[in-house]
Amino acid sequence: MTGFWRAGLALALFLAAGVGARAQTPAEFYRGRTLTLVIPNAPGGSFDLYGRLVARHLGRLIPGQPNIIPQNMPGAAGMIAANWLYGLAPQDGTALGVSVPNIALAQAVGMPEIKYDARAFNWVGRIVSPTATLFAWHSAPTKTIGDLRTRQTVVASTGPLSQAEITSNMMNGLAGTRFKIIAGYSGTTDAILALERGEVEAAVMPWTFMKLSHPDWIADGKVVAIAQYTRFPNADLPGTPSIFELAETPDQRAVFNLFFGPDEIGQSVALPPHTPHDRVEAVRLAFDRLASDPEYVADAAREKLVLTPATATHVEETVLEAFQATPEQIGLARKYFR
Repeated sequence: MTGFWRAGLALALFLAAGVGARAQTPAEFYRGRTLTLVIPNAPGGSFDLYGRLVARHLGRLIPGQPNIIPQNMPGAAGMIAANWLYGLAPQDGTALGVSVPNIALAQAVGMPEIKYDARAFNWVGRIVSPTATLFAWHSAPTKTIGDLRTRQTVVASTGPLSQAEITSNMMNGLAGTRFKIIAGYSGTTDAILALERGEVEAAVMPWTFMKLSHPDWIADGKVVAIAQYTRFPNADLPGTPSIFELAETPDQRAVFNLFFGPDEIGQSVALPPHTPHDRVEAVRLAFDRLASDPEYVADAAREKLVLTPATATHVEETVLEAFQATPEQIGLARKYFR
């Protein structure tokens, strides 16, 4: 074979290999596939309802229209699901997860069980900012935000990283409240049953969940909204003060910002850290379209689910806020994690 023909054959083989090795487009990759959306809480609660809502609709807006299957992975107030998504989940774009609001705060203060880096997730966007609210049962002596300092209030906890537990510890130590924490409840549904049974006097849960699951309790005055655990009060609760009213000094307010800022993260969707960039962008664009998708919005309305979406950029910026706290603020906050 002459040098000319050898060169021609080599070129032909190279071009053929290049065609075979061409990267798949997101549509080609996702067509016919099944994705898993991990939900970090037990069935029946707020995370489950919103996660399944997204799973029903997001796939048809992703190029290739993959099927999405929700999978509950409860435990450690969302830490187990976050660890799985970061280090054990497939990194090819077939695994997504719903975050808990405390995902960045828990890492910033150095919880040893955490195996993820919240800054490395490929954030897709926020489903809802839940407006965590402290509710007391109507027969409980605690009626106002001031009562939290003057009497012991028994509150339900769903785990060491749950908002109820970490914020109650913080406020007891920093703001003079007198919460007594009862641990061991597996999720929001169990906590609300404990409230109804009288096992606890109060519970911290999303306003959106209470509005959905027990509108009769609100209408009949069976629960009292004591405080909103957020920097930005919800217009649905005009008479309920922000927990920030208990912060009396700049240092206290800085730590409150660290603890209650996660409400802005809310229930957000993420892809694992090493997901190919083009697939991340395809899912992000699909999620952005989801916010105004008529079928999605109508389904949420039927389920009485409030939607407060935010972009991936907003979630990323909010996550980074937790890592901008001063060492002194982090040190103070760390005292109240157990």
